[in-house]
Amino acid sequence: MSRRPTRFRKMLSIALMMAVGGFYSLVTTSALAQTAVKAAGDLSVTGSVTINGTSAISGATVFSESTIKTARNSSAIVNLGKLGRVQLGPESEMKLRFTEGSLGGNLTAGRAVANAPAGVSIAIATAEGVASSDGRQASALTVDVTCGNTRVAAARSDAKVTSAGKVEVVAAGNEVSVGQAGAPRCARLAAFSQGQGLSTGALAALIIAGVGGAVGGIIAASQADNVTPSSIVVSGFRP
Repeated sequence: MSRRPTRFRKMLSIALMMAVGGFYSLVTTSALAQTAVKAAGDLSVTGSVTINGTSAISGATVFSESTIKTARNSSAIVNLGKLGRVQLGPESEMKLRFTEGSLGGNLTAGRAVANAPAGVSIAIATAEGVASSDGRQASALTVDVTCGNTRVAAARSDAKVTSAGKVEVVAAGNEVSVGQAGAPRCARLAAFSQGQGLSTGALAALIIAGVGGAVGGIIAASQADNVTPSSIVVSGFRP
């Protein structure tokens, strides 16, 4: 009996196994490459900013689960491409998390502003609760823990805040507070809300209050320490 058919079948089996193995190798490599692209963002900094405790500069790559921390008079923007972006104000700290279709993280200090297009959800956790948007529409959330409690402002679409088992809806252009503020005279950053959804009257009130507070601060400082207006620095950070 001839052994050629048997040898042929063996050679064919080996060839098929090699072909299948090569195919899976290419698929795995491609999937890993795509995951690497999706799970990284570009950092833009002003002032002193660190990533996981290491000093960072503009252009640095930010991966999910990275902790971003800004110093006084500093800010950071993490551009996540089609996922959107996250901005951190002065003296802020946040552990970022982002995957395909979602972005957010844990905010432990300061203020964060997350912007996401339709199809990308947002979830930012604080000590008091979680501020989130479902991603059905483009959304922008400002979360502020500067004064010990959590304040959440929504723009472009509605959001919600989940705290102590309760869910509170935040309509676009509005804000809510969760928890008890610490220092009674704590001054939050100017322009807390994004402003897109605020009425003209509300904006006018904020401007008047800001100007009045600034004038009062200049007068008080000048009387107490003889500080001139030119020595006062106003942060230019905006959401």
